[in-house]
Amino acid sequence: NVGVLHVEALLPLDAHRQVRKGQSAFVIPENPIGGRHPATVEVVDPVIDAASGTFGVRLELPNPGHAIPAGVKCRVVFQ
Repeated sequence: NVGVLHVEALLPLDAHRQVRKGQSAFVIPENPIGGRHPATVEVVDPVIDAASGTFGVRLELPNPGHAIPAGVKCRVVFQ
């Protein structure tokens, strides 16, 4: 059974022109889950949060067998 997780990330304003829909990335869940899992950028929020200087990105992460639980804190590395 192949599940899919939607990973929500907040990025600093200076990354806004560097991230695009369809871009590849790796999602690295915190321990004890760990690993380096390929994901794809699905949404780049066009609106910047002026208070925090950040914008949102949503990635789609294949999750075969639901091996990664939803809600785990992760780091994202963009290609």
